[in-house]
Amino acid sequence: MIADRLDLPTPWAARPLSGTVEEGRRLSRWMGQEYLVETWDQAWPPERWSEELRRLRESREGGPFLITYEGRHFAYVEVYRPLYSNIAAFQPWSRHDLGFHLAIVDRALTGRGLGTAFVSDLVRTLFRCSPGAERVAAEPDVRNLACRKVMERAGMSWVRTVRLPHKEAALHVCPRSRVRPAPERPGVAAPLDERPGVAAPLGERPEARHPAV
Repeated sequence: MIADRLDLPTPWAARPLSGTVEEGRRLSRWMGQEYLVETWDQAWPPERWSEELRRLRESREGGPFLITYEGRHFAYVEVYRPLYSNIAAFQPWSRHDLGFHLAIVDRALTGRGLGTAFVSDLVRTLFRCSPGAERVAAEPDVRNLACRKVMERAGMSWVRTVRLPHKEAALHVCPRSRVRPAPERPGVAAPLDERPGVAAPLGERPEARHPAV
């Protein structure tokens, strides 16, 4: 597993998933929601989800996490290393670079700007987790305009469109060289190194799964 913990700032919290029966049931229920069926296409039974979570936890491919917002279930996130993924051929990744897949599991929490805020905080956190990382990546389905807009607003610039076995993806990358300090917010933990931050937008304007935001 890439990381046993993600020290996200308040109001977020991350819990690593290990593939318990209850976790499998929960993911199966969430991924059976129509909007996630359309974007992730992983409406699997609980047993398969438990197996997938165990596989991710035990491999170098990713780390699965349950994200909460003010104590409320908010998102499912997989952290992975691009160098060992199916986007390896599209950029000169280092072994320290990280990527993520994101599914917001509570539809009631979409459309409120929380997706952008979370991705911004997640990017900062991933850079802290991997001091040698120079990039953080995400590759939503090219048709997932809502997710792509979130990536852009969070500072993850579109790099190119890539063809993957199961989809055409928009590769978004946040380079460490573009980061800036996190905004000051009551109750938010201070940065843990000298260079955390959301990537500064580069202009006006998610084997990757399809993020849904």
